[in-house]
Amino acid sequence: MSDKRRFLRTKFDSRVKVEHPLHGSAIFRTGDVSDGGIFLQNGPFAFAIGDAVSVQIQDVPIEAPVVRMLVVRCTAEGHGLRFAD
Repeated sequence: MSDKRRFLRTKFDSRVKVEHPLHGSAIFRTGDVSDGGIFLQNGPFAFAIGDAVSVQIQDVPIEAPVVRMLVVRCTAEGHGLRFAD
């Protein structure tokens, strides 16, 4: 099976706050990050492909920006999100 990813993934374990229009706000953990997006480990609620969410990294010295992301992949381990255009 060929890997269709355009960007190199880097392991990145961090807490992120996710705002979902239906489920509200919750903390998730990241699995990896790339120039195209992030992978979130399963958490307090599940996503559907196509969901638009806001994501903010937690536990950094300054307030991190809130970024818009789209859910593009769902697996047994978690969810792949890409940065929204």
